[in-house]
Amino acid sequence: MSFIRSKKRFIFIIGIILIIILGFMLTLPKTSSKSKTNKIPKSISVNTLQNIQKRNKINILTHNNSTSYFVYKGQPMGFHYDLVKAFAKSKDWDFEIIVEEDLQKALEMLNDGKGDLVAMDITHTRTREKTIQFTESIGFNRQVLVQRKKYSRKKSDTADYIKTVMDLENKQIYVQKGTIFINNLKHLQDMSATDFDIVIDTIHTMEELVLMVANGQINYTACDERIAKANATYDSKIDYSMCLSTQQRLAWAIPKGADSLLYEINLWLKEFKKTRKYAILNSKYYKTKKKSFYTDQEFLPLRGGGISPYDDIIKKYAKELDWDWRLLAAVINQESRFNAEANSWAGANGLMQLMPAAAKKFGLEDPFNPEENIKAGVKYLKYLLGKFDEPEISKTEQIKFALASYNVGMGHIIDARKLAQKNNQNPNQWTQSVDTFIILKSNPKYYNDPDVKYGYCHGKETYAYVEKIFAFYANYVNVVN
Repeated sequence: MSFIRSKKRFIFIIGIILIIILGFMLTLPKTSSKSKTNKIPKSISVNTLQNIQKRNKINILTHNNSTSYFVYKGQPMGFHYDLVKAFAKSKDWDFEIIVEEDLQKALEMLNDGKGDLVAMDITHTRTREKTIQFTESIGFNRQVLVQRKKYSRKKSDTADYIKTVMDLENKQIYVQKGTIFINNLKHLQDMSATDFDIVIDTIHTMEELVLMVANGQINYTACDERIAKANATYDSKIDYSMCLSTQQRLAWAIPKGADSLLYEINLWLKEFKKTRKYAILNSKYYKTKKKSFYTDQEFLPLRGGGISPYDDIIKKYAKELDWDWRLLAAVINQESRFNAEANSWAGANGLMQLMPAAAKKFGLEDPFNPEENIKAGVKYLKYLLGKFDEPEISKTEQIKFALASYNVGMGHIIDARKLAQKNNQNPNQWTQSVDTFIILKSNPKYYNDPDVKYGYCHGKETYAYVEKIFAFYANYVNVVN
């Protein structure tokens, strides 16, 4: 009997143990590959620095826009581009730019090993810390309301100037689709009990909405302060003084676990941010006016007088282009306002504002010598004219294509001609055809087109450049023989 009781006791104990094990297994989280829960991207990052050192190159993921990376007069530039270039140089590394407009996709590419560093304005948040590592801050940002300045408006501009959230009552604020501004504005509506319309724009980018405000097409948009600040250097009518959020930390992103790379970047950033070069970069992209370096007033000579101190030199070299000398004078006026010592924010010099690469190519040794500068500039213009010397293009249109290329680089103009042809417009006509597509090259729909090689372009500036030169020329024809 005792044996039977012992056997029953043993079976009972085994049963209890099995129940406990089964209960524990049931409480474990499910690990199905089909789970709909948010998964943290895999980290390939522990060897990131070693991989960079092995290939002697760092792969950079960034945006193609006016603050991160763009091409101007054939030269790559941008705040983040210049920072990355300086960092890579300090390590004696090469670097490769990989453009990805979608931030989430860029971060996924980072964690998939398709890039080593995401170099663009990324807001540092606790949520994002779960999947990526942030570097030392590269700046700070706030969400702002963009409107036209209160003073120096046209008399016909009746839009209210907004000082507080309550002033937004019954107003319309345009925001780019998919941005964080929508939720923030809804929060402001709730907290201030203010009723305003949030218009979600599915077509235009943040930068395009800012320009639409400046042009009077819309009255208000919400925007990152850094984007507003950068675009205000192109258009002085922009006001972005009203804040819509608290200050936010901006940083670059690296893969989770890439502690050695994080150490190297942070060590460099902490020291570089103390330098004069860093201050110059901030000023170059966020403060320096790019619309004009001297004055926005048009230079109109007195009837019968001269145009500039360099008229004789201009007349001499205009003959090489077979141009009316007053047209060449209009180009020089637009470029430098006849200031032979002019230096641009992009690194161009002298009367005709030649970039260093062009100056070297066309034999300019002293960019501040008026005659040498004009001579080299004319050689460059002649070279560009030859690129558009086609029977289908009229002489006037050839000049416009050459001028546009002189302003922003021939690559962007080639892209715009391709877009014109692709959209059933005349690729051999600048006016009301190709000029439309140079403007549209600031829109992702167009600069991401597979036929476009040179990416983002602040094309509105190039369009205005050609228009202003011909406007100056018309004035000179009216008043100067």
